[in-house]
Amino acid sequence: MTETYELDLCIMLLCASFLRLDASSRPTDEHIRAILFPVDKEEPKVIWLHCEWKEEEFEGSFQLCKVESFLGHDARARVIPVLYNPIMRRQLPDTIEICYSETFLAEGSNPNKSIAAILATKPEQHHDWRGPIIAYGKEGLGVNQPFCRDLDMTDFRQVADYFLSYKYSPTPGLQPFLGLKIKGVRINCIGDQELFDKRQFEAVEIPLTDSIFTKHDTSDIAKRIGLPIFTRCYPPSPSWVNNQDNKIFKGKIAFSNRDASFLHLCCDPNAKFEQSTGRSGWGSTSMQWQNSVGSVLVARQDKKPLFPSHVEALCKYCRYQISPLMAHSHGEYAPEEPMEKDAVLSMICRPTFVIFWHKLLHAKIKEEGWEEYNTPYPYDI
Repeated sequence: MTETYELDLCIMLLCASFLRLDASSRPTDEHIRAILFPVDKEEPKVIWLHCEWKEEEFEGSFQLCKVESFLGHDARARVIPVLYNPIMRRQLPDTIEICYSETFLAEGSNPNKSIAAILATKPEQHHDWRGPIIAYGKEGLGVNQPFCRDLDMTDFRQVADYFLSYKYSPTPGLQPFLGLKIKGVRINCIGDQELFDKRQFEAVEIPLTDSIFTKHDTSDIAKRIGLPIFTRCYPPSPSWVNNQDNKIFKGKIAFSNRDASFLHLCCDPNAKFEQSTGRSGWGSTSMQWQNSVGSVLVARQDKKPLFPSHVEALCKYCRYQISPLMAHSHGEYAPEEPMEKDAVLSMICRPTFVIFWHKLLHAKIKEEGWEEYNTPYPYDI
């Protein structure tokens, strides 16, 4: 009872700090509400943390937290993602990252009094936290989430539980979550197929911490047939990205991944292609899926197992069954009267995919044998 009272008192003290830092005092849109655990005070402090927007060619947009002014400009910042509360025995709704200087012992940093005040609510042997420490939020659940968010009082309780439970594991916030994986598929581009002798459709295991579950693209066609998926591009391999004139590619573009591109045909009949933004229009793909695609990761949105034969069938259905129908609606089969878009959409459905699936499956079994394609029916999983 005393332990709970003391921790609740700590929460009440921080609550006052939250009230003093309301949204109207936010310096810029790039600042988020974070929690600083100072070395020399027993009370944590709510702060505005600058999270600068960055843009990388392959990683896309993300926010970089500027922690130097709090940890020290010479500090070597280390980040621990917290995804699970071992005291409450439940997964967090969003990631919390705890950042500190990994060289605090060499720097001779003093013990952190504000964390010691939290640990004092449970009088046992705890980790010796030293130097200033910052906790801040990330949108979504996973490692290396790109976008930051404000922390609230519920998040503070999660952080307090993390510090209280740290002695049981080197990384208690992450360990119970890391072992969970699902079956997914990697669609290898020409570069990875030719240079590393990989199959076009490769079975992979995807950790639930993978960014595909928070930062992804989707497939309109897969959704319409009742098999919604997430997709994301892999960074290109340095082994071929700067060696694309290699004769092994036989004149092909190493980044090329045509089947993965066709997965992303737009099914919105009102969408218009925008050159300035690269946004896709009806029956086409966005610029992202036309240029420098590379290898692509695919997972089911419901996190059920996904097999290479499923993705191969879906890709080829999009490319050879649906793409010609969309081309017809664009008038590419003149002098025939173009199909109405609604007619095309009516044909993008589960029954037409099932027919295509069985035709492809029978052809593959005849060509490569039953054992190679003895996988579950996509809708039975």
